[in-house]
Amino acid sequence: MGRILIADDELASRRLLQHALARVGYQVTTVDSGEEALRHLHAEPYDLLVLDFEMPDLNGIEVCAAIRSDPQTAQLPVIVLTGHSGEAEEIGCLQAGANDFVTKPVSVPALAVRIRTQVRLQALASELQARNEKLEHWQALYEADLNAARSVQQAIISGKPPDPPGWSVHAFYQPLIQVGGDMWNWRRLGDERWMIWIADATGHGVAAALYTSLIAVLFGHTSEDASSPADVLQRVNEEFFSVFRGRGFFTAACAIVNGSGRLLYAGAAHPPAVLLRAEGRRDLLPSKATLIGLSPSLHAVEDSRFDLAMGDALLLYTDGFYSGVAGKNRLTHHDLVAALPDARTEPAKFLGRLRANLRAWSSEGEEFTDDATGVLLTRFLRLEKRATGAYLAGP
Repeated sequence: MGRILIADDELASRRLLQHALARVGYQVTTVDSGEEALRHLHAEPYDLLVLDFEMPDLNGIEVCAAIRSDPQTAQLPVIVLTGHSGEAEEIGCLQAGANDFVTKPVSVPALAVRIRTQVRLQALASELQARNEKLEHWQALYEADLNAARSVQQAIISGKPPDPPGWSVHAFYQPLIQVGGDMWNWRRLGDERWMIWIADATGHGVAAALYTSLIAVLFGHTSEDASSPADVLQRVNEEFFSVFRGRGFFTAACAIVNGSGRLLYAGAAHPPAVLLRAEGRRDLLPSKATLIGLSPSLHAVEDSRFDLAMGDALLLYTDGFYSGVAGKNRLTHHDLVAALPDARTEPAKFLGRLRANLRAWSSEGEEFTDDATGVLLTRFLRLEKRATGAYLAGP
């Protein structure tokens, strides 16, 4: 049942307790002083100490203080035997570091119950500590996995936006934790065409990073001979479904631009893209297709064609820009449109300002709770940076 050490300077008391506790199954060792008790505790492991409060060398307070100050014995349960029955003595026992106390003359059955309770509590504490240590170990492994996944995801996401002739491209990427379910990238196509795509998979951890890694691969090789964004999304859907068979899905949007300002756009269950016209009009480009990965064929996917004049811009974003704001007043993409800053000056700061505007609109300024990714494509033939830092569309 456990090993008990009894420290009491009275021989009769030691023998009585030793005999009684041995009868109920404990292995009992006795000593006659506080110093001897400390020597035994350092020499051998014990499950509990029964300590007489008043002894000639070291009293119970001094022994408890020594036990609690030593890491080797700090967690040892201690039951103090005291001949006093006042509240002050009880408080003194507990302040000295005792777990419990028993007033003399000792009731052996009561002491046995208290010993069983303390031994059981100590066993539970040891089990909890072991579990916590195991959790810390797994947490360290999980953090290492997240950091490794972050390195992979950061390598996949383009660190430098593309530089298509006649366009400026700025991006915002902010995962909730080290890695997220958002992804964007670009690819240069033939005939001076450039493809920009954005996707949002479920989740935030390593599983989400694996999803997005696969998504990046699929967009990369399906775009090699694709004729349009709708064709790209259809092919990505076919290959993604062939892997997961409807057990995984994501939203996505794809745009192809050329140097003359022509834009082809298609979306699959993604938040509507926004055309920001230079004169101030805001046009929403809704996604017409279903989620990617639900079925072998992507239903209702089709291209939309637009011509962008100088100063016009296209905004692609994930719903984490607005729906990731915690609070009572949930925001929508309509709030995002209302919060849009002026894209005609300092486009490099546009996405950051949009994020700040949406935070200000949230109730009580709560923190964001989702990944957020945005890409702004602005139509320029030439960019001239003024002394103020603003940009002007040149002819």
